[in-house]
Amino acid sequence: MRLKRLGIVAASAAVLWSAIGSAAPLTVNKEVILAEHNKYRAEVGVPPLTWSNKLAEGAQRWADTIAALDQMKHSQTSGVGENLAFWSGSNPTLTTMIGMWEKEKELFTPGTFPNVSRDGKWLSVSHYTQMVWRKTTQVGCGVGHGKSDFLVCWYSPQGNFIGDAPY
Repeated sequence: MRLKRLGIVAASAAVLWSAIGSAAPLTVNKEVILAEHNKYRAEVGVPPLTWSNKLAEGAQRWADTIAALDQMKHSQTSGVGENLAFWSGSNPTLTTMIGMWEKEKELFTPGTFPNVSRDGKWLSVSHYTQMVWRKTTQVGCGVGHGKSDFLVCWYSPQGNFIGDAPY
């Protein structure tokens, strides 16, 4: 069993290790993306997200850009929330990559942003809080391929506002 490197970024990178893989190249599948996001949203009692083609187009452009650079970097796009993930290894799955964001729930504690993390670092839970942010209603994602596979999801309205509770 080979170990593959997973990564997630908020403003700095975190590296995780996993022994999970799949046989097909990563592609955008809005049904899977929505199902994964909405599963986690349902767990905390917030309404489901809907798919936005406009957000997906922007996320795809950014995913292609960072894949070409082979660099995790936020787009600085105004007005959208953004989650990034990458996978170096053979054939990731959307479920695995989105699951990395959900795993941050282990450090989450209810409160108002940015005081929502057991370790005192909001960056430790910011992907998770964006996924379950009550006021967020839409998501769109893109996948870029380079030396690594990159998943970019954009959210509207964006979450993680100081002084607001995620849900």
